[in-house]
Amino acid sequence: MATAMENRRYPRIHREENLSLTLLPARSSSVSLEDRLYLTTHDVSLAGISVELPTPIRPNTDVELWVALLEEHGTYHLYGTVAWCAAPDGHLLAGIALDLERADGRLWAAHFDNGGMFSA
Repeated sequence: MATAMENRRYPRIHREENLSLTLLPARSSSVSLEDRLYLTTHDVSLAGISVELPTPIRPNTDVELWVALLEEHGTYHLYGTVAWCAAPDGHLLAGIALDLERADGRLWAAHFDNGGMFSA
């Protein structure tokens, strides 16, 4: 039986980055500052980011992210959708599928090689 990791399109790289995540209510273009969550990534890939959460987020929730890459690789404004939320090993995590056609998605993608490996 294949595992979820074997079925991933792009490899995940364990990488801790600083990140601001904003939950976007339906049909809203802005959220107040107190509704923002400041999180740390668990891992990243070309098409997704896994984040550590203080509280659960429903799958299919649209999110806006500001990712500040370490080692002076820049800050990126991204959009995505929560694909899953779970608590493996007692840590609450969410997987966010990125929409690389919006905001800085193409700049984000430029940090990955043809095989999907982070190459910044």
